[in-house]
Amino acid sequence: MRRMLRRSIALAVVVVFASANIAFAAVTWGTRVALPGNYAWNYSNSMDYTGTPGTTNFKLHEAYVSDASRPEAIKYTSSKNGTTWAAAKKVSGSQDAEGSSLAAAGSTVIVGWFTGYSSYDAAGVARQTQVNVSTNNGGTWSGVQKLSSAKGKVDYPIVAAAQTSAGATNVYAAWIDSKTGNVVFRESSNAGAWSAPITLGTTTATQSGAGYGFSGFANIAAVRDVIAVTWISDNTGTLKVRGINLGGSATAAATLGNWGGTATLADKISVAQNGYPIASASPQNIGLATVAYNTDTAQKFVTFNGTATSAPKTIFTNSATYPGGYSVAVEPAPAGGFVAMWAGCRDTGITNPCNYGSAKAKFDELAATSTNGTTWSAPAVVAASTKTAMLNDEASMVVIPGATAGTVKVFGQYNAYKSNYGYYDVWVNIGNGTL
Repeated sequence: MRRMLRRSIALAVVVVFASANIAFAAVTWGTRVALPGNYAWNYSNSMDYTGTPGTTNFKLHEAYVSDASRPEAIKYTSSKNGTTWAAAKKVSGSQDAEGSSLAAAGSTVIVGWFTGYSSYDAAGVARQTQVNVSTNNGGTWSGVQKLSSAKGKVDYPIVAAAQTSAGATNVYAAWIDSKTGNVVFRESSNAGAWSAPITLGTTTATQSGAGYGFSGFANIAAVRDVIAVTWISDNTGTLKVRGINLGGSATAAATLGNWGGTATLADKISVAQNGYPIASASPQNIGLATVAYNTDTAQKFVTFNGTATSAPKTIFTNSATYPGGYSVAVEPAPAGGFVAMWAGCRDTGITNPCNYGSAKAKFDELAATSTNGTTWSAPAVVAASTKTAMLNDEASMVVIPGATAGTVKVFGQYNAYKSNYGYYDVWVNIGNGTL
């Protein structure tokens, strides 16, 4: 079995219910549970939910890549409780697929990926954005839809979904055209036809190498009428954010002139430490989306409220134990709080502690919580580097109200794999407590 990691090395997926009885702030994590399927991995933006938390219609949705058999495929699974998961379904087509992402809203679930970049594909072949959509909570699927040219080249597409104030359920996709450097956006409203592509910005970044083409790891998140798109715009790590407030018009995002201006963040993302931005949003806080990223010295994030992008806020400043980190995601939580997860690169004596190509690299999956986004708890180790899982990264989260007032339940995911990629799989872990 082979696999290719975004940023060009293999990775394993673990949906995590954090390691047994580890607590961060006042959240205690249970025992991790494996998702169905072997030789699996995914990236952030891979888990979401539908239904009402605390009721029988609540449902978790998860997507991942697997090369347990050919073609390398995108798989979908679901769970009512995070501990028992349904048998996985293949939702991709006949081609090898890579770069899964998933989003859900109402009863709609969308899974996205691209073809042409698995480790089984020849170098330089076309790369195409594809999606599959379910409108009945993952029960049945519409079939593979192709959103970009069969002869084009795209860079890691990401999908998003939201129930708008107009009543429509929208799904979105964003990616970078690796031939032109354009940041491309498309939408489908209420299971209708996909809108024509529009260009939200451009990049000159070549994060995956010059032969790959332009690669700025565009990412997207949406909730109610708020949509935020982020990307790396050059090889120095300049970060851009562009967003829109639909303002009650379900299809406003299809018209470029309705979008707000592009914000350039004051920080530079750490290109050396595997930097890529992750956008997140949640029905638990319908007024904003987050964009999280790593600098050379810290894990940070900003918020977008539909009108403006906030000043950067620091989650964790790198330390002697963790001189580096990356793949930070910040999930909005009930009552205005936040949960962050990221890969903490341990000091093992190598020049770049986040060099996952080194046999000496060790990454712990870390987590922290905040009630306001400004003051954060000290990080706790959700998953420690071990001989069987030396590298842990690529978190996805769902945060919902807990069983009693003032508490939360956190479903956390991370990837785990050995440095020689002889092991990779997907796991999940549940945390309960207060922020």
